[in-house]
Amino acid sequence: MKAHILTPLGPIFEGEVAGIQLPGIEGGFEVRKDHSPLVSILDIGRLVVKIKDKPDLSYAISGGFTEIKDNNVIVMAEEAIASDQIDTASERSKQKELEEGIRNLRIFTDEHKRAKRELRIVKNRIRVANKPTR
Repeated sequence: MKAHILTPLGPIFEGEVAGIQLPGIEGGFEVRKDHSPLVSILDIGRLVVKIKDKPDLSYAISGGFTEIKDNNVIVMAEEAIASDQIDTASERSKQKELEEGIRNLRIFTDEHKRAKRELRIVKNRIRVANKPTR
């Protein structure tokens, strides 16, 4: 099975995979060879690329979509950061700033929604960076 992980900045992974775990908006799911065709919206979460006889590759993504067809998986992610590239100290600092800022925002405003989404993204980066792969 072949996987292509793309972001607005360009491709971050292309190659043969044994499987790929994705954060769907209805819950996480895994794709393996001969998966049924599918198009799915992706949520903020952890994307794991499984390569035979190699360590898993893990990415923090901030949403997007995927298309699975004919043993090809195409992921279009809004953002994808490799777990080993995440600066957890910087992300924890952002988390603290966002949490303090959110307390001062009126709820149900667009600004509040954007800040809450950004906080979910930051927390996801921290979680992905701290969770080891096999």
